[in-house]
Order: sequence, then structure tokens, then C-alpha cells
Amino acid sequence: MVEKEIEIDMGRSKLSGTICLPEDKGSYPFVLMVHGSGPLDRDENMTGQKLNIFNTIARHLADEGIASLRYDKRGCGKSSGDYYTATHLDLVEDAIECFDTLEQYSTCKKNEIYVLGHSEGAIIAPQMSIKRPSIDGIILLCPFVEDMESILIKQARHIQEALSNLEGSKGVIYRFLSKLTGNQITSQRKLIIKLKSSSTPTIRYWFRKIPANWLRELLKIDPQAIFRKVKCPMLLIGGEKDIQCDPIDVSRIVELTRGEVDAHVVKNLTHILRLDECKPSIFSYTALIKKPVDPTVLNLTTHWLRQRMCVQR
Repeated sequence: MVEKEIEIDMGRSKLSGTICLPEDKGSYPFVLMVHGSGPLDRDENMTGQKLNIFNTIARHLADEGIASLRYDKRGCGKSSGDYYTATHLDLVEDAIECFDTLEQYSTCKKNEIYVLGHSEGAIIAPQMSIKRPSIDGIILLCPFVEDMESILIKQARHIQEALSNLEGSKGVIYRFLSKLTGNQITSQRKLIIKLKSSSTPTIRYWFRKIPANWLRELLKIDPQAIFRKVKCPMLLIGGEKDIQCDPIDVSRIVELTRGEVDAHVVKNLTHILRLDECKPSIFSYTALIKKPVDPTVLNLTTHWLRQRMCVQR
């Protein structure tokens, strides 16, 4: 396996990334990886949260003879630009620019470029496939088709329930802090109202800086309308214990799309692609991150890619 740094010039900003090759010779099928939400680097890491998802997938793919490109989101890692003022559509365009760069890359097989999206990346990848029909297929990890407002309210409801059930001193501390900020669901609704009535690139809410441009656009997006336009082959991998993107959405996407779909909901899989045999909770993430990415996700991905490559040949 060989890893090489790459820089993609976006005009006002430059995206920094890693090309991961099985060997430093020949040409290979490529997978472009698109992040979930948050100020994430090329490995889906950020301060206080080291998921190490994309680097794990990249190295697994390389062992199977498949190359990949992963990159730091604008304004994150080594990429320039401003994360906080970017819109969702800016992130879509960034990913498209990476795809266009790959099409010109000397070691890339031009008719075998796939896009893998996780979480928010799982709604970016379908938009890319509509704008770039030459994408050979998309792999969606933890996909969703529900509107963003409903998702945000559901997430707040889960946090509220988890807080009430959290045991020990940690539970006491979290519940005390929650009383200061108010009921999670009410607080989330207030944030949504504030976002919709604002027009500035960022807003402040409970001492947090919110990338308002990005979240306002996400609130306006109609995922169902997007998936109705998708024609390229898709691999869908949902998590039975995903508390952020409802696994029921996997079957809903199958019904909406016009292309060939291979769909899976993995038992005990969480949003962070680790297994959890206990009752799912966002407060379990700290411990779950110490586990490896679930091999089922890796194996389903490479198996589907192998099948697609056989079709191409």
C-alpha cells in the first residue's frame, strides 16, 4: 500500500487529501470518500472525536486492489477555506471537484470511480451522481431520507431520554447541565426557529458557534426528491442501532430510487460504524470509538465493488 498527499485547487481554497493506492504502479478502480457532518478531516476525525473511519476503509480497500481518495473538509485539517461559512451545496461542489480531479488522475481507471458517503455524505453522494452520471456507483453508509428538521427533533428526543436514564455521577452532571439549557427538544426547536429567521453565515446559540449557512440549506433539502432522481447502482448499509439516521430509511430509499440497489441493515451497528450490543445511546460513543470499525461494513463494501467491477469487465 502507498499513500500520497494531493492538493485540489478550488480557486478561493485548496483541499488537501490522501490518495491511497494498492501499489505505486498501474491503474486502479477508485473510491472517493465524502464525510458526515462536522469539522472533519480526511479520516472523519475532529477535536475530541477520533473516528478513524475513512483511513480504515481506505486501507481495507487497498488490500483488495482498490484505490481511494479521502480529503479534509474545507477549513479543516490541512485544507484552506472557512468551514463555518460554507453551505451544504459548497460541500457538494467540493466533492464534485474531487471527482473531476480523479477523472484526470493518471492511476485512476476512468470508468470505475465510485463515491462512498457516510451520514451527511450519504445525501451528498446522490446529488453528485445526478450531476455526474459517469459515477459508476455510490456506497451510502447510514443513509437517510427523512427531512433534516425531523431528524434533529428525533436526535434531541433521544438525548433527552438518554439523560434521564444515565446512571452515576456522569448522569447527575449531565442532568444538571441540561437544566441550565432547558429541555433538549424545546431547545432544538428554538434553534431551528432561530436558524430559519437568520441570514448570517453563522449564529451563536448557547455559547456555540453554529455554521448557519450549512444548516439552513440542509433544512431546505428534500432527500426524497433527490433519491427519486438517482439512477446509478447503490449499496446501502444502515445500522440497526443508528440513533442519528433511522435504519428504516434504508427500505424507504429502495422504494424511491430508479437504479439497482443492494441494501443491508447490519445488526447492532451504530452510526459510528461500531457494534453495540447494549441499548443504543449517544453517551456510549466514547467507549465505542475504541473498538474497530465493524468488519461487516468493510466486507460488504468490497464485495459490492468486486461485483460491480466484474459487471464493468
